[in-house]
Amino acid sequence: APSPVVPVKDPVDGWLGVDLGIVNLAVTTDDDPTELDVRWSGGAVTARRKKNQVMRTALQKVGTKSAKRKLKTRRRKEQRFATDINHQLSKHIVAQAQRTGRGIAIEDLSGIRDRVRLAKKQRAQVHSWAFAQLRDFLTYKAEMVGVPVAVVNPRNTSRTCSQCGFCDAKNR
Repeated sequence: APSPVVPVKDPVDGWLGVDLGIVNLAVTTDDDPTELDVRWSGGAVTARRKKNQVMRTALQKVGTKSAKRKLKTRRRKEQRFATDINHQLSKHIVAQAQRTGRGIAIEDLSGIRDRVRLAKKQRAQVHSWAFAQLRDFLTYKAEMVGVPVAVVNPRNTSRTCSQCGFCDAKNR
């Protein structure tokens, strides 16, 4: 049976900002200086994705029927891995927001693939992570516990200081 949905209330203590990226999959930023910003490093995830990319490339070069079968198996395995990581991230972020009595403010990254210009080596890395899935997981888990979620414009979110609002390219 589905769990009951708790009614959404306005955040008592402000918003917990969530900045999504590649180097750090998610970084939570809090206005409260006593609360630590939490970073989920993408290092291990990136290493695993690079290993998978090398295996996919080798199998694609072979081109046999069994290689294509193995590619399909790898694709499903990689998809399950990304889904699992997104579930873990969303669970931790929602728990942190609920514990601190804050709402979640997350970037609207829809259409990012059309907006950004990347070097060829960066394309696979940026285009292969499921940011929309992470946002969906955050939304439904926050809704279940009554934490409000706001979607914000991603412009300069990585460059702006959460305490003072100062914005600079060196401030990443």
